[in-house]
Amino acid sequence: KLFREAGYDVVVFHAVGSGGRAMEQLMKEGVIGAVFDYALGEIADDVFGGLRAGGPERLTVAGALGLPQVICPGGAEHLGIFVEPNTVPDKYRDHKHVFHSPVVFVPRLNAEEIVQVAADICRRLKSTTGNAVFMLPLRGVRRYSVPSGPLHDAESDAAFFSALRAGLPASGEVVE
Repeated sequence: KLFREAGYDVVVFHAVGSGGRAMEQLMKEGVIGAVFDYALGEIADDVFGGLRAGGPERLTVAGALGLPQVICPGGAEHLGIFVEPNTVPDKYRDHKHVFHSPVVFVPRLNAEEIVQVAADICRRLKSTTGNAVFMLPLRGVRRYSVPSGPLHDAESDAAFFSALRAGLPASGEVVE
């Protein structure tokens, strides 16, 4: 509503891999002129092979084209993985987790894993030369990870934000 009131047309993409890929393509075609990107779970799933993987161009096109962008790492703290109904994969038994649905398992990334996601986000943003704001939501990047949420992990969040601060392009503004 606020974007429309300010005179912008809004196109919403669901961050399930195909949504991010479509958004990047429409930027290349000149249909999209600015981005408010608050769902970087597609990057986490790209790093770890989850179902929302956004592909190699995800989070690279706006910066390369010099488009204005506001970025928030929503959903980057967890993965989306198809499983047999209500089954926890052995690999993630020691992780906090929830089920988004009976067949979509959502494990919280630990500090070591989420630093890998931060490194990939920073790598993808290397071509960003300005006109970018990166927002760090210090009380959780998604409702699952807020202090009262089932995936809250202050230690992992701190490692994630520290890695982002260290690796984000100096040309962008960081707002905490």
